[in-house]
Amino acid sequence: MQLLRPPGGCGKRMIGLSLVLIGTLLAGGVFLAARGSSVFAETFGDYLGWKACAECHEDVASSWQKTRHALAFEHLKNDGKEGVPGCVRCHVVRFDEDGGFIDMDLTPELAGVQCESCHGPGKRHVADQEEGNNIVARPDMACCRQCHTPGQDAHFDYEKKVHRVHGP
Repeated sequence: MQLLRPPGGCGKRMIGLSLVLIGTLLAGGVFLAARGSSVFAETFGDYLGWKACAECHEDVASSWQKTRHALAFEHLKNDGKEGVPGCVRCHVVRFDEDGGFIDMDLTPELAGVQCESCHGPGKRHVADQEEGNNIVARPDMACCRQCHTPGQDAHFDYEKKVHRVHGP
C-alpha cells in the first residue's frame, strides 16, 4: 500500500479511490465475462472477433475454423513466441491498432488471424449491413504481404494461397 500514499497526507483518500477503481474494474470484468467473449471489443473498439461475423457468415466462419489462420496464435504459443510483439502482430487481430488484440487476458476473442485481420474492423459493418459497406470485401495481396513478408514467408504464393484463406 505504500505506493498508494503520495506525500502530503492524502493517503486515505487515495486508498479509497483505488479501492473504488479496483471494485469497478472487477465488477466490469464480471459483467464482461457474463455477457460473452466479444463484449470487450463491442464495448471498447471496432474489432468484434470472428463470432460476430459468423452470425451472418456461418458457412465461411465454419470453414475458416479449419485453417492455419484460425490456429495462428496457438502455433505461436507452441513455438514459445506469444510474448514477442513482432510475432504476435501477425498472429492476432490488429495488435498494433486501437481496439485490436491486447493480450489473452483482455481480448482472447481476437486471437488468431480472423476475418477482421484482412477485411478490417467489423463494428460499422455489423451496424449497417449493406453489401460491402464499411468492410474490405476482397483484400488484395498487399494485405497478405503485411505478414507474409519475403523474410517471414519467402515462398508465399498469393494466387495459390488466397483460395484457402476461408478454408477448404
